[in-house]
Parts: sequence; structure tokens; C-alpha cells
Amino acid sequence: MEVAMRKKLRRIFTILGTTALIFTITACGNRMDAMQPDSSYVADFFDIPDSVTGIERLLLRDDMAYMCCLEEDGTSYLAAMNIDDGKFLKQNLELDASVSLLDFGFAPDNSIWAVCLEQAGVYRLRKFDNSGSQVQSVDLAGVMDTSVISAVGRDLFLSIDKEGNICVAAKGGNTLVYLFDNNGSFLFSLDYEGNLMTTTTTAGGQIGICVTSPDRMNYDLLTVDMKSRDWSKDKIYLGATAGLYGGVNKDFYRFDSSVLYGYTAGAQEGSSVFDWSDMGLGTSEVHLGECSDGRFVVLAASSDQTEVLSYEMAVLTKGVDEREILSMVSLSATPGLVQTVSDFNKTNDRYKVELTEYFPYAQNVTDEEWDNAILNLNTRIISGDMPDILDMSNLSVQIYQSKGLLEDLYPYMEHDPEIRKEDYFENVFEAISLDGKLPYLTDGAAISTMLAGEDIVVGNDGWTIQELEKVLDTYGANSIGNLSGAFFLRVMLQTDGSFIDWNLGKCSFDSPEFVKMLEFAGKIQESSQNAFAGTEMGENYAAAYETVLSVYHITRYRNYYNGNLRFLGLPGGGGEYHVIKPEVKVGISSSSLRKEGAWEFVRTLLTEEHQMSCMMLPIHKRAFDKVTQAAVDGKSVWSWIYEDGKATKEDVELTKQLLNSAAYVENDNQTLESLILEEAREYFSGARSARETAERIQSRASLYINEQM
Repeated sequence: MEVAMRKKLRRIFTILGTTALIFTITACGNRMDAMQPDSSYVADFFDIPDSVTGIERLLLRDDMAYMCCLEEDGTSYLAAMNIDDGKFLKQNLELDASVSLLDFGFAPDNSIWAVCLEQAGVYRLRKFDNSGSQVQSVDLAGVMDTSVISAVGRDLFLSIDKEGNICVAAKGGNTLVYLFDNNGSFLFSLDYEGNLMTTTTTAGGQIGICVTSPDRMNYDLLTVDMKSRDWSKDKIYLGATAGLYGGVNKDFYRFDSSVLYGYTAGAQEGSSVFDWSDMGLGTSEVHLGECSDGRFVVLAASSDQTEVLSYEMAVLTKGVDEREILSMVSLSATPGLVQTVSDFNKTNDRYKVELTEYFPYAQNVTDEEWDNAILNLNTRIISGDMPDILDMSNLSVQIYQSKGLLEDLYPYMEHDPEIRKEDYFENVFEAISLDGKLPYLTDGAAISTMLAGEDIVVGNDGWTIQELEKVLDTYGANSIGNLSGAFFLRVMLQTDGSFIDWNLGKCSFDSPEFVKMLEFAGKIQESSQNAFAGTEMGENYAAAYETVLSVYHITRYRNYYNGNLRFLGLPGGGGEYHVIKPEVKVGISSSSLRKEGAWEFVRTLLTEEHQMSCMMLPIHKRAFDKVTQAAVDGKSVWSWIYEDGKATKEDVELTKQLLNSAAYVENDNQTLESLILEEAREYFSGARSARETAERIQSRASLYINEQM
């Protein structure tokens, strides 16, 4: 079957090696220096049929991109796509429709080996010749632990080395690797304690296994030594990794969610190839391959909350971009923000946003590195080196606003002919505002709140710490779900602004109100609950803290409390106290010389189409209605969180009520939070009283706040 594909668009994207970055930093090693590639690229984009909802592997051969495709009904097959014209072709492998193709690889003789899941949980290696006819079949049950295989489902990976040896790796508690020769005969097995991400074949022809490092937070690359039948002695520390791919001109490539790095054979560090968002590439379900002529082929998916994944292919060749550059800086951009920059760069004819990050999103960062990054950023800004656009996530908006560093975005909204405030939940803008000015915009929002059964809090008009304490006294120390003492204190610091007056530069952490909050946090801490209890709810929760990201969170709690769900809000002075957690916080520098262009980017956060792709609750009313209707229809990307896969109209109304009633916004100041929580741990351990701890916090916080003024 042949499907003709239209070429979507052509855009020029450049990464100039001579372009000076706005900021440099030593605290995060070579991160900022590595983001200076020495090549420039253009990208051609081609649609992949909408029926393809999953891709398991990308391999290149003879100007064709081969991929293992999965459709929504479970159908799987091998397909090829011409990288010059985007023509999509299903390959005629001799497979029954009931057989699931999990992964594949090309042998040196150009035959195809595939690992398949068949009826009754039978796993096989199958070999196909150039015509697609099966020439060999190997039952894996006699080699692999069937119980482990059945537990991991589609998480089987296959790669082939230059000699034709075949590696089949499985995800389980540990990484399990099985090696076969080019005739399909089993040779030996290996295991490793880290979790498996993927397998690959390096340019040197070695089988590579990408696994979590011992800390389970970063990744290592292991290679198989076929002679010793063991892991090679030298493993490569990869750090933050979102994808790993074999190379041609480089041994392999690593994607860290923001930048693609190329590694020469034996190198422990990679060099930057291109910035992902500069190229307008998608960041979900990424697959990458390199052609011998230096071109790159990228498969990536995009989605909104009402649809399954939609893939496209990008072919990158060298070229030059002449659009006007808008500089943007983020301490650590979320994948959603990177995707927003990518989408803008893919479609805008006049401007290109160059996003500079201090740290990739998934990278482990010490407190010292983080504080040094903020210090470096602030030093640059004080010296007048301010970007056009600033990601305010993880930064203190109040401090930047008080110093006049951020544009008021209300006038931009008012003069934009396509934006009407009444199309949005306007309370979100009001909550974000400071002194009547709008310092940043967001696309979606979650709501931090507490929920309970109506019978638990019957007669309560407000929700104070004293009333919350009564719940603990009545129902027990473990009666509040998803909350520990330290986490409660962090939430209150982010959402309760009553202890700091940034206009006056004063704080009141030695007040009786804060002492009471600290004492209550200590009482919760004694229960030794996990701050993030997960998706499984206990049987006896009288109340629970929740960050409501989707209508399904409401569905779950409404069912848990048998339809008698009550929004309590966070404990405050009285009334409902729900807090908006913005998905992103993007502002415009007051000193930018390209404010018109900066607004052209920032306004994309408010478009209905974009808001349907954000991962939290859209603040655009029509986008909200469409996203929540998808949840009612069981077609939301959040459907996994609820076993029935569907929400109800009642859940939608409750969610809308919650979003519409939130009047406060979460603010980030990680330095101040860390300071307070460091002192609070002394109280939790019994080393100091609540009053002594509050006084120490007041002293240290006052000094910090004065330094910021």
C-alpha cells in the first residue's frame, strides 16, 4: 500500500557557531559552552499518516527511513518513508495480522531480523529476506525468562552489530540482555542493575545499551564485548538523556530534551550538533538517524489533550537562516516550553527564538549549582545583558517585577486584535498580576488545593490550620493523603504570600501565625507519610492534598468520596483558598529592543490551538471545553490516570468551578524555600523548638530579602 504525502513546509533554521550566547556559566560545567554548534541546518517536514500512533525504531538505508509502526487498534508493521519526497510505504513482511512487531534491525546482508509478540504470549525472533519472506524463526521461550518478558510487554529492543550478532534486551527490574549469532543461535546473556532506556548500534558497529546510572537519575552507555562475552570495561556517563541513537559520522548521538550531542568513538563527552527548538522539532517520542552525507532524519510526535500522537518526519540539511533573532533564557525549560519554542520557530517567517538553558530539564543539579546559576543570571541582568524573553519559572517574579525588569503584558493583550480577555478564565490573569500589572503569561494551569468528603467538613465555611488539625486529631495522623510536613510547608511558602512584603522588603516568619504553621507541619511530619503518595489512594483518607492537572483528578476523588466531594482549598484565614500553578511563566524584558517580536512569540501561549496541546488545564475557555469533552469521551491523553478512561459532565463542571474560583498564584523562590526548609528540618528532628526555628528563619530570610532589594 502506498500513501502519497504532502510536503508540509520548508523553513530555514540556523545554529551559527560565531553567534555569541547571551550568558556563560561555570557552575554547570560545559553546558553553556556546548551549546555553540559549528554547523547550520535547514529542515524539510513531511507528514506521517495519522493512523500511525506509535513508532518503536528508526533505521536509515538507501535514502529510506524504516520504522516500526503501531496503530491505535494494535496493528503493527514495518514501513519505509522516502527522505527526499516523504512517500510512505508499508513493507510486505510475511507476518500474520495477529503478530505484534516490537522492534527490528538490518543484518549485514540486508536481511531483516525482528522480535515479535505472538498469540498466547509467545515471543520469537524472525528473519526476513529482501522480498519480505520469512526465512527463519527462533522461539525465545527457551532462552529468555518468559515471566519477565510478559511483564514488560512491548518493552523489548533489538539491535545488530557489524558482524551480524543480534542483541535482544528487555526492560524489567533490571536490564536483561540476550545475544545471538547471525544465524539466530543463542550465545550468552548479560544483566545490569540499571533500568533500560533503549539499545543502539554505534558507528563502530558495537551494540550499545543505554541504562540508568546507579543513582537512577541519569544514564550510562554500556557496550557489549563479544569476545569476552561481557560488558566492555569502559562505560560512558551520559548524564541527562531523553534519547540515544546510532551514528555514521559520529559514533552515536544523545538528546537531552534540548540539545543533540554527537560523540566520537571512545569519547566521554559529546559536542553540540544543534539546538532542538531552533530546528522546530517535536520533543515527544523522538527517533533520530544520520545519513552518510551528513543529513539527519528525525521522527517526532506532537499531541494535544484531545487526540492521540501525531507524527511527522523532518529531514535536516545544511543551510542558513536570515530571520531576526529573539533571545530567550531559562534556568531549565520544561519539555512543553521547548515544544512551544519549536512550534514558533517552525512556522514564523520573520522571527526565530533562540532558547538558552542553564540546565537541561532532566539534569540533576546541586543546590550550589542552582544558586550559582541564579547569581550569574542576575549579575548579567544588572549589567544590562537582558534577554528579550525570560522564562520566569523557578525565579522570583516579585523581585524581578519590583526592579522594573518585566514588561506589563496587559497593554499588549488589549491592543492585540485576536485576543479578548473574556475568552479566558480572567481570574488567572488577576491572580498572576502584581500591583495591577501582568508580569508573565501562561498557557495552562493546575490547581493546588485540598479535597475531602462533605461529611468530614460539614458546617465549615472556611478552612484554617486549626480546622485541618482537628481532622488529624479526629481521624488520625495518616488521614491526609499526599502530604508530609516538609511538603506542606513548601506548598504554603509557595502559595501564602502573607509572610513577605516585597514592596517593603520585610518578612514576618517570627509571627505567631508562622509558628503555628510550623508546629502543624511538624505534626504531619511525625506520620512519616511520603510527600508524593502516588496515584493509589489509601482507604481512610479524610482529606487529601492534590495538584489538579486534569478533569480525571476530580473524577478519581469524586468516586473516592462517593459523590460527596468538597473543595476545601489550602488552609488560610477563611473562605476557599485555591492556588493556580502556571504551566509556564513567560515574560518580556522591559529593556528588550524587539518587544514587538517578543510579543509575537509570547502571545502564542494564549491561542486556542496551542492551549489544547498544553498538559495542564487550558485557561482559554473553548480550549478547556474541548479538552474536558475529550475526557468525557474517553479520548484524553490523561485517560491512563482513571481506570474507566472516562470522566463525567459533573466532573467537568466541578473542574471548571475549581479553576474559576482560584484567586492566588504559586510563586517560586527556591533559594528562600531551601533556606526555610533547612531550618525546619532542625525542628522536625527535635533539635530546636518551633519558636527558636521561626526566629532563625526570620533572621536568615530578612538578610536574604534585603540582599534582593
